[in-house]
Amino acid sequence: MKINDALAVVQAGATLSAQECDEVFDEIFAGAVQPMVLAGFLASLAQRRECASEVLGAVRALRRHMLPFEHDFPGAIDTCGTGGDGLGTFNISTAAALVAAAAGARVIKHGNRAASSASGSADLLEALGITIELEPAAARVVLERVSITYLHAPLYHPAMRHAAPVRRALGIPTLFNLLGPLANPGGVRRQLVGVSDASRLEEVASILASLGHERALVVHGHGGADELTLAGPNRLACVGSLKNFEAEGSRLGLDEAPVAALAGGDGVHNAALCAKILQGERGPLRDAVLYNAAAALVLAEVAKDATEGLERGAEALDSGAVSTLVEEWACISGEAAR
Repeated sequence: MKINDALAVVQAGATLSAQECDEVFDEIFAGAVQPMVLAGFLASLAQRRECASEVLGAVRALRRHMLPFEHDFPGAIDTCGTGGDGLGTFNISTAAALVAAAAGARVIKHGNRAASSASGSADLLEALGITIELEPAAARVVLERVSITYLHAPLYHPAMRHAAPVRRALGIPTLFNLLGPLANPGGVRRQLVGVSDASRLEEVASILASLGHERALVVHGHGGADELTLAGPNRLACVGSLKNFEAEGSRLGLDEAPVAALAGGDGVHNAALCAKILQGERGPLRDAVLYNAAAALVLAEVAKDATEGLERGAEALDSGAVSTLVEEWACISGEAAR
């Protein structure tokens, strides 16, 4: 299906099948769609609200156009969120990835610079001294030596450039906001995904299942965050059991704290906050990072449950293993880039 036909379908209030949307986004990612047409299509989809089949089709097209990252770690995980919650929180999922890697998980972190927030995963990692723009061979060396690597979205998804100007001009959330977390170039099949829209929980879980994920948690944090928070009950959906359930940090012994206590800033500011956590500072930020890392460790089957995940994460922080990992990652990623 061509985009003009798809636009007519959407404007009539009907939905596109996964195959139809796949064909449309294949055209978009090939750079064959005029900006005005693309803007109309994305805006119409957003107004009507994209359905699961449309997101799935777009993800499949994006995956065909991406630069793949091949590796030998089928149990690797990723931790990420859709963004767009407008809360300005610290880079919790990125810090949780550091803890999870130091605690025994293999992590393939896929991300980008800030879009709707002050600091994206790339901004934080770069401020920590990590070289973020690595070709697949170099990124593979880092993964093998440090147990974590970072795949910078613009490098691995060059086809996204065809939509970037239109997305900026529209200035509204579109289907593209959901694509990044669903298109890790490493093809991870275990993933912690945060969504800022609670109504997307089961939908995103079903999409991950259709994409072949074997273990995944989709979370919506209390207070509207796209990560687990300490503010109250968090809503979750898991691949294999698509009914929502709730989890609360206080039941694991973590002190309750408002979402405001998790506030962050730009990459440099968040790197300073991260350094404090690595140096042993207690408080809501550390607890939120450990909470999300615990979920990641369960997905990686490093921990049997969240309680063990918290213990392993805390041990990795308190022993200095996370600090060591960051130092080694900065050194080895710099060497690999040369």
